[in-house]
Amino acid sequence: MDASHTIASHTRKTPVWRMWLFNPFHYLAGGPALAWGLACIILTAWLGGAFDYRYTGTLSFQLSTPTPIWLAIAQGLLAWLVPSALLYLAGRGLSRSRVRPIDVFGTQALARAPGLLVALIVLSPPFRDFTDSLIAQGASHFSVAQLTGLIAVGTVMVLLLVWIVLLMYRAFSVSCHVAGGWAIGAFIAAIAVGEVATGATGQLLQGTVAPQPVVSIPVQSDQQHRAAQLTTRILQGYEQGRFETLSSEEATEGFRVGFTVEVQRQNHQAIRLMFGAFEGLDYVETRYMDSQPHLLIHRFRGRYGAASQPPEVRVVLDRYGKLAGLWIKPWQDEMQ
Repeated sequence: MDASHTIASHTRKTPVWRMWLFNPFHYLAGGPALAWGLACIILTAWLGGAFDYRYTGTLSFQLSTPTPIWLAIAQGLLAWLVPSALLYLAGRGLSRSRVRPIDVFGTQALARAPGLLVALIVLSPPFRDFTDSLIAQGASHFSVAQLTGLIAVGTVMVLLLVWIVLLMYRAFSVSCHVAGGWAIGAFIAAIAVGEVATGATGQLLQGTVAPQPVVSIPVQSDQQHRAAQLTTRILQGYEQGRFETLSSEEATEGFRVGFTVEVQRQNHQAIRLMFGAFEGLDYVETRYMDSQPHLLIHRFRGRYGAASQPPEVRVVLDRYGKLAGLWIKPWQDEMQ
């Protein structure tokens, strides 16, 4: 039995869906792979840039400070170009066959197509509400449901990342006709160097962009008013024995999951013992985190009847004015 017959026989035994998932290069390579891959890369970067996500490395797709769309797309292309160039050079050094740039760059582009799924997940409203709530609350305030959701989401993300890496290695192996220990070592080295080089190049590009304000003063003013109004209503309700489930218009889904009636009742009892009865709020400042610029943190001093020093009432709202975090703690000038 000759080699071509063996390959054809193996292909027939492998389900088509599995070939498309784990070896799409059997159907697409060279120019077509490059075209489809670039379309996915640019779409992923464009969607990410619209919501302040961008590639900060070969595989890192993270929330960042607001930047122009062109920069997000440029960094998405860099995340593909840099490791592809390194893998092409590695393939030239390892392979005894002819290595064509179009094959290496094309298959590497197509291998990044699942990144579009990652973008669609992290940019979906339920995911953003969920992560906003977790960040705003802090790890010590996670409920069992939130921890379960976090583990589930993390597992999905890890599986998608593994899928992308497997496709990238398969693309390297197929386009450069290499396999074995040396090929695996060269692939790992190229990805590691590419991660650092892509991040450094992205930082240089970002340095050419003038800083942009995170939010305008009128929006901050509206948010301050909403934060004070919503929090006052909640805390005054506690004093009247009223513990309510917030609506989807008032709070993010992730926050609502953990902010149950029972949790509110327990929190109120603890706060009442520490500070006494709630009387009102005095606004202090609004801040934001570099890692989560779409979340605004409003700090108030709470007026409580038995408090020797007014505690901090910290209220976190997302860009839509939905409550994403609320807690009461002893005041510290430096936000912890």
